[in-house]
Amino acid sequence: MKLTKLCAIATALALVSIPLFAAEEKSPLKFSINVQAAYYPDNAHLTTLEDGVEADHYSPIIGAYSGLEGRITPKVEYTLKTPLGDNWLVSGANVNFSAWMGITPVSICPGASVSFTPLPFLVFSAGGETGTGWNVGDLFKGGMGLWLNDNSLDPKNNNNYGTSPFTNWYYKTWFQGTFQFDTGAIIKGDWTHVLMMFTYQAYYKGYTGAQNGELWTWNCSGNQANGWYEYMNAILAYQLPTPVLKRVGLMFESEGAYSASVYERETYMGNFKEISLEPLFQFDFDKHNSLVVLFHFKSRRAYDTVAVYEDADRNLGTPEAAMFGSTVVGREWFFNRVALSYTYTF
Repeated sequence: MKLTKLCAIATALALVSIPLFAAEEKSPLKFSINVQAAYYPDNAHLTTLEDGVEADHYSPIIGAYSGLEGRITPKVEYTLKTPLGDNWLVSGANVNFSAWMGITPVSICPGASVSFTPLPFLVFSAGGETGTGWNVGDLFKGGMGLWLNDNSLDPKNNNNYGTSPFTNWYYKTWFQGTFQFDTGAIIKGDWTHVLMMFTYQAYYKGYTGAQNGELWTWNCSGNQANGWYEYMNAILAYQLPTPVLKRVGLMFESEGAYSASVYERETYMGNFKEISLEPLFQFDFDKHNSLVVLFHFKSRRAYDTVAVYEDADRNLGTPEAAMFGSTVVGREWFFNRVALSYTYTF
């Protein structure tokens, strides 16, 4: 069993695991535990020259299993009421402080954030996290480390990451704004809740053991590079007045580096934006237990040709593919995963 991209679902699921328009809390202090898991089928890497596909194309599933991922995150939140007046529009203003500890088989990553909600439909947030990772034998490799490439054509010497737990650190800081709206706020009724949410986030991520332009891995997700990135998330959902199934909707995501110079190789198209479309379902079993299910369709870089050495799939889709003659020419769509996020609130 291999685990890949262990933290990839954290941002997306965190946005839909909580109510978009929460009811008033009885206590300002809240504790919760979130458990995330995902299953990945195996997808083909198709190229324009070898496979004759168009630059933009869909890649089929070729195997039942490619990987699993999982993460447990205890979290504590404190909400401070900061009313800006007596008007209903500003009387509910508040500041929320959050702290958490992300735990996976290959890493730990504490973080904290603060958010300000001046209006019911507007939220501003800032936060950061830092963590360290390790290998667990040959079963879980690539928790954290620098890419050790000797520029040879031997695949055994490529995609190899050296680890240094508790010596070097992964870190990330972000700033974001969120617009959210519920049509039920202006059209009363049990069946009138259409939920709309848009988030824009700017973040910097880095690894203290890497220089700018060097590649590193975090939580078994390689091809990372120090630099500024942007993330966009949009959700359109319908809220049902049913006992368990509460929301059904569609989520759009886009993420990538601001500048192509984050990656040194021009043929990798460093500022390429990965785009995702995800049908989502939220189940609220009671006031303590909730579950979000996502079906994740994603796009990635499409190449003109595979790397020149055997076992090319190991490097296809990485910045180092360019070193062996591959060039990004378009976008490849594929079914990426089924993701689950279960939250227990105390």
